[in-house]
Amino acid sequence: MLKSLYENYWEKRRFISFDQWFEEVWSRIVRLKGFKEFLWYYWHMKLGERGDWDRWFKEGLKARLYRTWTAILTQFDFCYTMACVLEEERYEVPISASSELNKKGVDLELRTERGTIDLQVYKISERKEARGKVRESLVSIPYPVISRKELERKARSPRTRKKEAYETVLRIFDMYYEELDNGFIVFKKELAKEILRGISLGQGVREFTEHLAKCLQGRECVLG
Repeated sequence: MLKSLYENYWEKRRFISFDQWFEEVWSRIVRLKGFKEFLWYYWHMKLGERGDWDRWFKEGLKARLYRTWTAILTQFDFCYTMACVLEEERYEVPISASSELNKKGVDLELRTERGTIDLQVYKISERKEARGKVRESLVSIPYPVISRKELERKARSPRTRKKEAYETVLRIFDMYYEELDNGFIVFKKELAKEILRGISLGQGVREFTEHLAKCLQGRECVLG
């Protein structure tokens, strides 16, 4: 399933809907050796003689994979944003993204003259405990799951005690991210430019992204 996501949305640039992608994946799954036997044994044993046990399995899997699909799309959005800036700014930095790298926790690999840099997108909110677990060997790229409308409401509310903090988070959010009409948050080119500028100058990219995460959490912030 992970391989199929990379084949469609990264390698072939085939941007199909979730329903279309799932049906194609499902058609592959049902052809796997032993799958029908597994399905019958596992679900028939649980649901007995009910005739819709196969539908239950498919619908449950579809619901679970929708979460995976949206998470991977976020990673692809970052990868495409980086690729776009690399081309526009004419950086000679080869990049790689694959299901194999993903399994190692690497969403995008950059090969520079100074060595390989592995990047990983992770979700972050205002709460420190919301930070995902990130390997020390990776440069972590914070992805806010905070609604911009909610940030703006809190920044303008007279009841908000930490008004300046919310105003700072909102300013940083607008610098590097954008919330679409459907609520999906995407990366701006400015974030990719900051990362690539730091790499080209030999500066600490990790320090920048870690400080960006603090800014998005409303902690100490001097960015911009």
